[in-house]
Amino acid sequence: MNNHNVIDFLIENSNIAIRYRTKRDLLKNTEEANKIHDELLYSERAVFLLNCLNHQKEFHGATLYAVENSLNMLIDMGFQYEKGFSEFDKIVNSITEKIKNKKIDDNHVLGTLNHVVTVPFLLRAGIRDDYLINFTKERINLIYDFVKQKNYDIYDDVNKYKNIPKNFQNRPFIKHCLYENGKMKFPLEYDLYGFASLFSELNFEYQCKINEIISYILDDKFSQIADDYGVLTDKKNYWAMGWTPKVTDLKKEYCYNPLLLKLDLMSNFSVAKKSKWFSQSIEFINQFVDEKGFYHYPKNYLTEKNSCWILANRMSLGENRKRKNALLIEGTFRTLLILEKVKTKQ
Repeated sequence: MNNHNVIDFLIENSNIAIRYRTKRDLLKNTEEANKIHDELLYSERAVFLLNCLNHQKEFHGATLYAVENSLNMLIDMGFQYEKGFSEFDKIVNSITEKIKNKKIDDNHVLGTLNHVVTVPFLLRAGIRDDYLINFTKERINLIYDFVKQKNYDIYDDVNKYKNIPKNFQNRPFIKHCLYENGKMKFPLEYDLYGFASLFSELNFEYQCKINEIISYILDDKFSQIADDYGVLTDKKNYWAMGWTPKVTDLKKEYCYNPLLLKLDLMSNFSVAKKSKWFSQSIEFINQFVDEKGFYHYPKNYLTEKNSCWILANRMSLGENRKRKNALLIEGTFRTLLILEKVKTKQ
């Protein structure tokens, strides 16, 4: 069975989200996708997620009422700004105004966190507001100025800190100079989604800076950094900082394997697609393909649980997981999408 037959199978056997995105993103047939647009818009899953997004309680968090989760799950289903999803447009416009009006507290260690979390995903949704673009450019400049030094020595002498709470003991402390005034100079997983969304629209200078940041992350030295970065502190309070944008370790056993989400993200960057890690990863996932072209991943590659989307814990695209072919359909679609992006230059 060739790719064409696999795509026919997806169209005939998948839920509305995968059928819609197969026609739009794999077949590049917008006209055919538009014919089932309303079916997607009024599907039970879409209506539920739109309601969660409309009644959001926070920008960052693990529930569906956190913007970072319900927004990305809708994008995964095919929702995009100004593409005929009027209710979606209304909600994301409102969220954009909220994040623009939310004051950044330069005196707080996490003063920019809500913006760092939310701005990239609004760009991923298709919004091109000057505030979002300028914020992302500031992040590019800030991170680039750090990574161009090729400095991977980000940890402080923990003995400098006294009376460390038990929960934060035996964990690395990030040097304070790397997050002064709440401006984190090290790249976060969130940043990469903003960079990926804007890359083709930025000038050559900014594209070069992003490539430098991606190269910094791909360096073997970056793999030595803790999976959850480390601890931030203002000497009175302590916070655990996660979201290290490390590439997936192909030799590591994960409870929830992020490889497919990571490949989808990194396939947006040509410097990543040319890397040894990327070629090894593509070779690695080919062990799961059968002679007909379908991908059979272990369940933990397509995890669906109440946690953060960015941690690859909300990988469902709406297939009924009780159905025999659910994981095969979702895994095959996600892989074909990655392979399609591999062909695209960026």
